[in-house]
Amino acid sequence: GDSMYPLLKSGDIILYKQITVDDIFFGEMYLLSILTKGQEEYVTVKYVQKSELGNEWVKLVSQNPHHQPKDFKIKDITAIALVKASV
Repeated sequence: GDSMYPLLKSGDIILYKQITVDDIFFGEMYLLSILTKGQEEYVTVKYVQKSELGNEWVKLVSQNPHHQPKDFKIKDITAIALVKASV
């Protein structure tokens, strides 16, 4: 998709380091796998920021301003990796 455009473009390859949710540095870019309310797996690359909803939540923010930020429960993150580079 175009949510991280122009920094990342569809088809780009990203290099990442898998971490745990305890190691999140707010403001960094992450590859995330999230279990949605409908039990679907949602895989995305976003900036992770603190959520106004509290410590059990994170806000996922796109580079592209046409995409609205979304809040997700931390417990619904099934995998997370810090994006180190893209090619």
